[in-house]
Amino acid sequence: QIVRSMARAYGQWQNAECRQMASELRGLDLMSSGRVPLDKLYSQPASADYVFHESTEYLRQIGALDEGGDAKPQVRIANYLTGPSNCIASSTFFSVCCLSECEGLMRELEQKIRAPTASAEQLLELVGNMSSSSVDAPRDLPETLVDKLWAIADRHKGKVPLHGRLFAQWMHFVFPNECPYPHAVDDPAVLRPSHWSGQRRASATDEERERFISEFALQPEPALGEPLLSQWDDEEVLLLEDLPLRSHGLFWALLRHGAMTLVLLSTVLAGLQALVRLPCCSKRAQKEEKLVLSVSV
Repeated sequence: QIVRSMARAYGQWQNAECRQMASELRGLDLMSSGRVPLDKLYSQPASADYVFHESTEYLRQIGALDEGGDAKPQVRIANYLTGPSNCIASSTFFSVCCLSECEGLMRELEQKIRAPTASAEQLLELVGNMSSSSVDAPRDLPETLVDKLWAIADRHKGKVPLHGRLFAQWMHFVFPNECPYPHAVDDPAVLRPSHWSGQRRASATDEERERFISEFALQPEPALGEPLLSQWDDEEVLLLEDLPLRSHGLFWALLRHGAMTLVLLSTVLAGLQALVRLPCCSKRAQKEEKLVLSVSV
């Protein structure tokens, strides 16, 4: 119990440091898009409270690097904060990393909805009245985001799956500083701190950072609203999808009932066989008992 309490307190102390770093990153986000231009991230002076050294390969693999559109590459704040480079302690069994504020927002939604899906109307009302460390409620969501949520509901017969990829993406654009972009990683191991030890480097050298700054210095800054228009992806991923049952409902229903009937018949048959064998076995046991008793006497 003492060790558990110490570990919990240690994690809370670490997250306070994470919140301070998040505030520093948001100060570099002039467009309030939840993204920081990578050259600006690399340009932090050595005297700053936080100096960021992560390489482009590391940022790309963990889903923190936004390279879409015509603008210069940007770093997604929420994805960066929850990345393994910000874990200050790790072992074979656990890692102490930055907490995702989006998990608290999702937990609030789950407690109010108490179902795996919800209507777009209900979600718009609930989310519009949710606050975070960078968002004050109530607020009116942009029409583009409202239309995206209704499109997700239409795709799923009027209900939005709360744990699908599209809703996670929608939450990212509603809370860009808190909810990470649902990037599909090729290897889940890249999200573990141990993956970036040894020959795999999470940090860029000073020469690499300087070369990147000079290369992208003349590229245009991202326009307001551009991340939503250029980065939205209509690919859906669900934790559990029962598509075969929906498309072939009669066939699967008959197959299910047939299997249940076979199980029932086999159970009845086994019971009948046991009843038939019971008298025979009991008589044999009585004979063996008499034989043993006679020999003993």
